Amino acid sequence: MSAEALSSFEAKWALAHPELPLALRFASLSQRPLISALACLGHEIAHAAFRIDEPEVASSKLHWWREELAGLPAGRSRHPLTGVLAGHAPARTLGVEAWLAIVEAAMALREAGPASTLDELLARYRHFDLPLARAEATILDRIDVEATAQAMSLSRALHEAIRLREALAGSSLPLPLDLLARHGLSRAELGRAHADRDAALRDHFAALATVMGAADRDRLSALSAIGLHAGRQRARRAARARDPLATVARDLDRLPLSSAWAGWRAARRLQARA
Repeated sequence: MSAEALSSFEAKWALAHPELPLALRFASLSQRPLISALACLGHEIAHAAFRIDEPEVASSKLHWWREELAGLPAGRSRHPLTGVLAGHAPARTLGVEAWLAIVEAAMALREAGPASTLDELLARYRHFDLPLARAEATILDRIDVEATAQAMSLSRALHEAIRLREALAGSSLPLPLDLLARHGLSRAELGRAHADRDAALRDHFAALATVMGAADRDRLSALSAIGLHAGRQRARRAARARDPLATVARDLDRLPLSSAWAGWRAARRLQARA
């Protein structure tokens, strides 16, 4: 895969995930294309699971990715992103089932009904993010896979809550049912801005910020550490805002200045374990 082709995928996803280009600055030259390809692959599959409303289109795309990942351990690829990963020997040794687990979890997420609690919601996201974290460990072998999956899941929960309006237009619900019950809200009432909905969102963002603050950061990659750090800052601001959705969406395309420090520290911690 050419550097120009990989850059086009980075540019595509950096708008919603500005932590990616920043994190790549802390990676070695040999690791950068692998980290970028895996991150973009995760975003592509998540897009099919969460963003495509038409069931047939989403199913077709996810099944295509399933076939693509099934060939990766044998070094076969049709897509530029899997081509990068197939050229990395440790990624090929991960095994077919480990790669297929990513798509199978995405399919399960798409078919799942609303989560009852925040813990259940995060557990569902973790089911998708854990195989991605295992794949990342073939590139950065000193990361903590469980902590990485937790950081990814928390970042995903934040991003899905931010796109609440889009989710409601489809069939998903990125908020737990017990939150709606506490605030006396129905799914339909989440579609318009009003005081009760905003209060529920403030509670949700506050809960995410609390879990993010307690998350293990000791052996995260720069990418996961920056995502977790920026996510917590965004969630905390949204939890205090009069209009939480507008506030957090406005911050999505830029990072707090302290994000570079979070990425640098994460990279240094991993280097110290070499």
